[in-house]
Amino acid sequence: MKPGRNEKCPCGSGLKYKYCCIRKELQPRHIKIDDNCSNCGSELTVDMSKDWINYFAASRLPIRNFCKDNDIYFFGLAVTVGQAEELDKKLQAQTLTKADIIDTYKSNFREEPILGLLDVAIKEMPIFEKRKDILKDAFEAHFQNKFTLTIPTLFSQLEGLLRDVGNLKNKDNVKPTIPVDIWDNKLAFPVKDDAQFFNGFITKLFEGSKDADSFNRNPILHGFKIDYYSEEHSMLIMLSILEIRLFDWWGKNLPKYSFKVEKK
Repeated sequence: MKPGRNEKCPCGSGLKYKYCCIRKELQPRHIKIDDNCSNCGSELTVDMSKDWINYFAASRLPIRNFCKDNDIYFFGLAVTVGQAEELDKKLQAQTLTKADIIDTYKSNFREEPILGLLDVAIKEMPIFEKRKDILKDAFEAHFQNKFTLTIPTLFSQLEGLLRDVGNLKNKDNVKPTIPVDIWDNKLAFPVKDDAQFFNGFITKLFEGSKDADSFNRNPILHGFKIDYYSEEHSMLIMLSILEIRLFDWWGKNLPKYSFKVEKK
């Protein structure tokens, strides 16, 4: 019987299942075939659950679950492969902390490459280009340690970008808008999982909490929280903004695979 996500893993590691052997649990990945059954006309699928890409996606679940439980998102953009392996080793040794992940992000968060990524986003996406001056000023202010200014500005621009991605109207409440239903036929199972985790992170940022101790849009932009400013918080919103561009790039550049029944 499969253990609960928060139960101790049956392997004896001492870790919760969601941080340990959940990596061995493969999500079902059934891709629709273009042709229907020639006999009954029903929809046909091909089972890609045991494809190596799905094994890779499952291997990343423990660290992503840890980040979710600590109200952050695992920004692959800010972590090298070697650093990801070291963080996973700490998780398995039960020594990993949220600070370890934030410090890893900070070690790679340098002005020139970050501003370069923003320039690429502005060049590629009209929703970034129309915000060019605001985003550039806010990103540059971060590296001048003006976090009292960057965080309110970046929160409002992150909301605007999410609204544009999801074609939300002004009267609509902001919500996660990164699509999760476009990745299966691209065989981009890890990207689909990332989209789900990212949308969960966005929900936490915009859920409307009035708790003055939480890092959330409402306490900051409504003036409940006045000690919000920190390098960490500013960096997390900047990474979130750049993550929107990354999902857009994957969506446009990953090919869509077509599966058909071979005619005899």
